[in-house]
Amino acid sequence: MITDNMIKNQFILEQLTDAAESAFKFQLNSFLANRKSRSGRTLHALNNPNYTITGSGDTFLLTASVTLQHRFQDLGFRGLYVRPLYGALRYSHAHLKYGLRDEIKERIHEQLQSALNP
Repeated sequence: MITDNMIKNQFILEQLTDAAESAFKFQLNSFLANRKSRSGRTLHALNNPNYTITGSGDTFLLTASVTLQHRFQDLGFRGLYVRPLYGALRYSHAHLKYGLRDEIKERIHEQLQSALNP
């Protein structure tokens, strides 16, 4: 049986995944515009984002990895790390706050039904 809690959890996971992908995509575009990588580790890390989303009950945690070079470049003038991260979090917060409406609940319910009953 598909519960309302399952639908909410699926919605939250989708929103957090979208936020992480959006932040990494913005960081990659900013890095390519201001590229100063000698080893290529930062470019590889941004092309292949490493993040995990864990959830337990009503608590979710999004953990992402960045290279030291990427983090130190942010301390300069580029804003490669903080700006896209907070932008993605602000956007996902609005979607989490106002986004779970009846039509989205129905769509998620149908997806879960089709996944459980092939």
